[in-house]
Amino acid sequence: MNNNKTISDKQLKDLFKQITLNSPSPGFMENLMTKVESEAQKQAKKQKWIPFLQMAAGVLAILLFPGLYIYFFIPDFLSLFTLSHFSLKFDPTITLIGFTVLLLLVADTLFRQHYFSKRK
Repeated sequence: MNNNKTISDKQLKDLFKQITLNSPSPGFMENLMTKVESEAQKQAKKQKWIPFLQMAAGVLAILLFPGLYIYFFIPDFLSLFTLSHFSLKFDPTITLIGFTVLLLLVADTLFRQHYFSKRK
């Protein structure tokens, strides 16, 4: 068994000696760079949407989790409010605070995206 291995090693060495090293085809580097650039563009397109998806998931979680908690863990939550005590009034202060928080989230996401694209 060991003898067969040495014979095959000798044959492989002879084959490698017969191989001549040629330079790659003239269009090889151009094709390679085109493929690398196309892959880089695909990755950039994917990375572009990730912060927006993260922000959308965060906003959805902020809105969804308290509602689910109220619905499942506080079964009589809506019965706590009667029409005489509960009035639906437009409060500009609360609305302004909500829009400010949303604006800060969007600004943070855009800043992070710009910062990390400059770092690369």
